[in-house]
Amino acid sequence: MPNIIDIKNRIKSIEDTAKITKAMQLISVAKMNKALVKYENNRPYFKKVRSTMASILKERSVKHRYVDDRGGERTAFIVIASDKGMAGDFNNQVLNLAYSHIERLKETYVFTIGIMARDFFVSKGINIDIEFLHTTQNPTMSDAARITYDILELYDKDLFDKIYVVYTEKTSVVKQFPAMMRLLPVSMDSLIDEDDGEKLFHGNLHFEPDEKSVLDVIITEYLTGVLYSTLIQSVAAEHFKRMTTMQQATKNAGEMVAELKVKYNRARQENITTAILEIGNNQSGG
Repeated sequence: MPNIIDIKNRIKSIEDTAKITKAMQLISVAKMNKALVKYENNRPYFKKVRSTMASILKERSVKHRYVDDRGGERTAFIVIASDKGMAGDFNNQVLNLAYSHIERLKETYVFTIGIMARDFFVSKGINIDIEFLHTTQNPTMSDAARITYDILELYDKDLFDKIYVVYTEKTSVVKQFPAMMRLLPVSMDSLIDEDDGEKLFHGNLHFEPDEKSVLDVIITEYLTGVLYSTLIQSVAAEHFKRMTTMQQATKNAGEMVAELKVKYNRARQENITTAILEIGNNQSGG
């Protein structure tokens, strides 16, 4: 016969856990919305920077060290994951995408953002060249600018020929997927954002003193904006996954409690029935 005290304690334990998962769900909703607001607030400015870049690059005669293809295959990857787990398959998807490309190349450099990214590559026996700490919880423009400065410094030292950022792209509140974007050398393809619904450039623009000089100034802004966007999208996607994971955990807890309450009531009724029968037998025997 089931022990009703054990069942009652089990119900209490699950209900307490459900309160925690519900609270974590609400926190993730708030953090996701905050990240999306930051992304949307900065999007118009970086759209303009991107548009200017596209207008320059459409002139095939423009030569620049951050645009010209070096021809080599030395490749660096900036991989963005989270600092914590409990976010469903969020980390696995983006990390496996990065790993599938890294393992095929002979010479790679790996820059990680997020503790889960670092731990993943260490477990695969892959050396981490740079680890950017304390960035995924609340990314700022300063964080993106710092990362941009570091990668441009290494690129200028001719340590690699290409650099990609691997992140989770969030195309809507409920839609997201792991993605990889080339940062350097900058190409026209990387400047196209289909979600804008507008052309990146309109007519012919005149640049003073020339396209290369303007490019020198705005390319750092462009790369900073791209990295900031990937950081913010990854954070929003992480919290969406954690929200849905906690939502499902809360739902599962509710279902378990409902089943246990049925067992509790059944066991309690059996105990009552047994007690009545024992009283009846005692009276009959007396």
